[in-house]
Amino acid sequence: MNWFLIASLVFFLVCFGAVFFYFWRKFRGRGLRPDQLQYIKAHWIRIIDSFDMHSSQAVMDADKLLDYALKCYGYEGHLGEKLKVAKGHFSDLSGVWSAHKLRNTLAHEFKQLAKDEGRAALRQFKQALNDLGAKL
Repeated sequence: MNWFLIASLVFFLVCFGAVFFYFWRKFRGRGLRPDQLQYIKAHWIRIIDSFDMHSSQAVMDADKLLDYALKCYGYEGHLGEKLKVAKGHFSDLSGVWSAHKLRNTLAHEFKQLAKDEGRAALRQFKQALNDLGAKL
């Protein structure tokens, strides 16, 4: 009977270790590290500075920056998949989706971007990045 108790204890410890390792790996990447925050802030400044000359590219770059931030949080897939999973992070999820859809339109339909529409999209991307902790 003593061997059964030892085997049960070993089995329990192995199972506990596996579960602990799974959750540690899943949640250890949550949040933005200081170097990631610095990267986001530096790129955001470049995006804003380039808006007047290259507004469409600025919107597409802001979309990429949001994708990067969500990747830092540990989300996988393309940005649409990440937004579906990370929806609880955003104060205005529909606004983020609108900005992302505008990016897709710009990338695939070569649409001429109105400055007001581009500014609105950048505001949405900025709010989304702030919701993730970027403090822009």
